[in-house]
Amino acid sequence: MKKIKVQQEFDCPLDVLLRAREERYKHLDKFPELKNVHIVSEERVDHILKQKRNISIADSMPPIIGSLLPSGADTLAEESEFDDRSNTHTFRVVPGGNLDNIFVVKGVSHYYSRPENRSARDYDIEITSRAFLVSLVVENAIADLYEHNLRKDRKSILNFIQILEEEGGGESGTTAG
Repeated sequence: MKKIKVQQEFDCPLDVLLRAREERYKHLDKFPELKNVHIVSEERVDHILKQKRNISIADSMPPIIGSLLPSGADTLAEESEFDDRSNTHTFRVVPGGNLDNIFVVKGVSHYYSRPENRSARDYDIEITSRAFLVSLVVENAIADLYEHNLRKDRKSILNFIQILEEEGGGESGTTAG
């Protein structure tokens, strides 16, 4: 099992970060970097937002992973829940076709306020693979891919925060960070 931890800070209040996190998927025309994400279903039950998303990784997948995956498994199936009372996002990701024998990604992220009108999110992610003889290679490759995608995701959120500010809907200062 491979574990990764990621912390990212934002120069904006928590409410602006949370709004950007959720609403940017409604404006995919402004975010070509999110073109690989397709929301399959979304349902709000009380304070929990449940989502199923398909994420194409064909363009960003390391060649070693591509050679290991069965045809069509270059799409990830993600099931997640976001609790807007605790600002906690839990998720599980497997290759398309529920191929959890190749790898499973389980994660939790927490969104919270920081001093001086800032906010942050922490990720704790576990990657497990049962791929015969190459499970460590698969786990390390997926971990690298996830860390890279979280950096891209942060950039996407920063871009949306800037759009919110320009439209007068955000209240943050600088968005660099």
